[in-house]
Amino acid sequence: MRYLPLIFSFLLAYCFTPLGYAQESLNMDLFDLANTGDDRYSGSWVYIDTSNNREYALLGATGGTAIFDITEAPIEQLAFIQGPPSNWREITVVDGFAYVVTEGRGEGEGMQVIDLRSLPTAAQLVTTYTNTFTTGHIIQRDIYSDLPFVYVNGVCNNCGVNILDISNPEEPKEVGQYSPGYYIHDCHVKGDYLYAAAFQEGTIDIVDISDKTRPVLKAQIDDPGGNTHSSWLSEDSQYLIISDELDGLPARIWNIADLENMFEVATYTGNANSLTHNPYVRGDFAFFSHNTEGLRVVDIKDPRLPLEVGYYDTYDKASGGFRGLWSACPYLPSGKIIGGDREMGLYVWTFNNTVANRIYVTILDATTNETIDEVDLTINAEAGKEFPSGQFGYATLEEQLNLSVLASGYETVDTLITLEDGEQRAITIHVAPISVSTIDFNQLTNKVKAFPNPYRNTTTLDLSALPTANRIEVYDAAMNLYDSRILDDKAHLLELKKEGQSSGVFYYMIYDKFDSLLATGKVLKI
Repeated sequence: MRYLPLIFSFLLAYCFTPLGYAQESLNMDLFDLANTGDDRYSGSWVYIDTSNNREYALLGATGGTAIFDITEAPIEQLAFIQGPPSNWREITVVDGFAYVVTEGRGEGEGMQVIDLRSLPTAAQLVTTYTNTFTTGHIIQRDIYSDLPFVYVNGVCNNCGVNILDISNPEEPKEVGQYSPGYYIHDCHVKGDYLYAAAFQEGTIDIVDISDKTRPVLKAQIDDPGGNTHSSWLSEDSQYLIISDELDGLPARIWNIADLENMFEVATYTGNANSLTHNPYVRGDFAFFSHNTEGLRVVDIKDPRLPLEVGYYDTYDKASGGFRGLWSACPYLPSGKIIGGDREMGLYVWTFNNTVANRIYVTILDATTNETIDEVDLTINAEAGKEFPSGQFGYATLEEQLNLSVLASGYETVDTLITLEDGEQRAITIHVAPISVSTIDFNQLTNKVKAFPNPYRNTTTLDLSALPTANRIEVYDAAMNLYDSRILDDKAHLLELKKEGQSSGVFYYMIYDKFDSLLATGKVLKI
């Protein structure tokens, strides 16, 4: 039975194809768009029938759960399972059954269990679980395993995560709870660990669930943004992406390889006026439901250097707030991605798998082959990201990179690098120390006066004409550096005093805080 009239389907197909509903996009195409006629939509998930290679999308609507066949376009609504009315309806699918929770109350409240195995012919509600809760905010599962468990978050204002055994879908049984005494908004589950987003606490709780009956808190990440909404692991489980549900806060990427030494390595936002909401990871890509910025695809092959490589904007009004794309799911064998937009309904996209180019730069002293302290590297006029090792990194979709290296006391190096699509290249740049003997110490002397000059014991430099002076170096006649100091930015007079030095010419070089040479000169000691 079809719940969407054929005439309405035709109108949707006409109005909401790429021809009828153009949106800003990058490396993504709209496969199709449909809705149920409800006024609000929220969570979405997918079901794959491997027996006949059909792909289905489930969409949370105000009045229930809509089920679509999205194998071909135009996509077709096959069923609608009614539930209590709510603006928030979240879904997951395990082994041919959909599990649906909502905060709505009324007839049918509880965790609905929907049998999908007879699709495309039919889908039916088989039971509604109400034994230990009747409302829930978000439901999750471990998508990386076939374990028969679901995890329900936010069943009350100070509840944690309820763990249910669904090995018999018609009779779910609660087997455990993570109960920290405060509200858990959402969770991510992989293997023996649960990553619980404590919204008001501003933490991600990392919980050992190897024994589902006795979850144990192992570590916590203090989220400096607060409003901690959700998280997802990188494929290798070494990094955790955390999203905050508040405009202006970026997603944060943490290295969690060592639970006793976790640290933030990068942030991402497509627009600081909006919020990143739910991250999902597939391979080297993170997919963000970026609310008013639509679906955003970020290359996280190196999580320290995330780069947006694709997007499809579903909302053409002002950024900010809880409108636009609410959810997304990228886990279909065909590569299609689905999303639930608050106003528009179900989106289905394709992404061309564009990847980022990255360059990793090591800068060495050409004479000693050692790293140099305090180096500035710009790539295409942007600062390269310096890692703790001293190496610099940069991610881009561009293929030609203009590199400029600036270091105090060294020759400036400018070079052009050409990368191939998706290339990850490491290079080493050697920079040569500036030869003091090549500098004309008679230049700019009119800007700095030394008195007395010649001098016997002490001379003073008048720096009043150099308000940005930051550092001075002084060399003897053999060009040996014997004095280097940071200048007081409030001082206009600088005393040079070198007792015990023999008579002769001495040279000085004055720099600003960016290590640009401001003035040079020479003085004579008699």
